[in-house]
Amino acid sequence: MSRYRSLGLTREPFAPEPDLAFQSPALDQTDALTRLTDFVIGRGTIALVLGPAGIGKTMLRLALTRDLAPQPALRIVALDRPDEWSTDVAFLKAVSAVLGGEVAGRTTLDLLTEIETILAIAVDEDHQQLLLIDDAHRLTSSQLELLRTVSSIEPNSLSIVLFAEPELDERIARRRSLAGRITMRHTLNPLNSNDAVELLHHRLTVAGAEEAEALFDGGACNALVVQSGGNPGALIALAAKAVDLGARRNVGVIDRSIANEATGVRERTLVSARQIAFDLDGMETGHNA
Repeated sequence: MSRYRSLGLTREPFAPEPDLAFQSPALDQTDALTRLTDFVIGRGTIALVLGPAGIGKTMLRLALTRDLAPQPALRIVALDRPDEWSTDVAFLKAVSAVLGGEVAGRTTLDLLTEIETILAIAVDEDHQQLLLIDDAHRLTSSQLELLRTVSSIEPNSLSIVLFAEPELDERIARRRSLAGRITMRHTLNPLNSNDAVELLHHRLTVAGAEEAEALFDGGACNALVVQSGGNPGALIALAAKAVDLGARRNVGVIDRSIANEATGVRERTLVSARQIAFDLDGMETGHNA
């Protein structure tokens, strides 16, 4: 892309859409992927992956689909449009459709029977269905109960992974019958500073940077990481602003001043903060003037 030429980039490094080409091997993501793979291979019932918006749940879902795709007896399907699950019937229709049903039923009972037939066939053929549900915190109480029912029909033929914000864990905990079907939990945490910087460098490298470490200097990386709080989505959004600023100004390096501008932090504020820290340190050591 010509607008990034001054930075030596051939493509947008910080686009908001999930792209596995840009996946960085952060420790927590790698651990989650390993645990989910073991859960599926072990034919677990329900796995719960928790974390706030932007933490990387969708990227993890895509990576899991990619890594398990070669499994011959496994069929992977996903629900990722919660706006279409406005009613219990709509939710079960969506489940039945992705599992391969005809979606002929008009009531929850009809649709549960249809799903039972689909899973019975899977058992006969020794196949496993893996249902991935994104934004699962948006499921209603009655839909969570229906999900419990579905998970108990043929446990060995259906594994379910719920990707959700932390609030769902509390709601599930209040439902003993559903909580008892959760066989794996994993909470995605903010990136540590090393993994956050590695994410920036990895994305820049994939986007064509020959020396990613030099493109964002240390001060810029630190400013972006601190302001993002280690949230990958926030970090990517802030880095995108910094790159756009640098490209518009035709610079070859993103420095702290550009990063601060992208994050909305004024340099004067940072200087004042450093001065306060210095003064407090002087007071503690008895060297304050």
